[in-house]
Amino acid sequence: MTTGRATVGKQIEILTQLTNPSGLTHGKTVVATAGTEQVLVGAPSPATVGVTIKALAGNSGTVYVGITGVDNSNGFELAPGEQIFIPIDDLETIFLDVDNDGEGVSFIGN
Repeated sequence: MTTGRATVGKQIEILTQLTNPSGLTHGKTVVATAGTEQVLVGAPSPATVGVTIKALAGNSGTVYVGITGVDNSNGFELAPGEQIFIPIDDLETIFLDVDNDGEGVSFIGN
């Protein structure tokens, strides 16, 4: 655990406390065929806080994020470079779909 103090303008003291993550998970997931959902992580992957999912900057279309059954009509939309944090306890329950074959996301969570 890291702690620290900072004084701003001699009137406000800010106390910070950071907890180092344990069980950090990260990677990239690419959807091979647009219109076919792909699980974010293919095996049970417990999380204690959640996951940040970011659409790859090189994507030319939208990524759709949701649960099983996600597609372009019901998923949360991420344009290239956009991201979302999802508080969740198992990354295996998140699914993706894309507009274009071979596009995807990077992710990091714990």
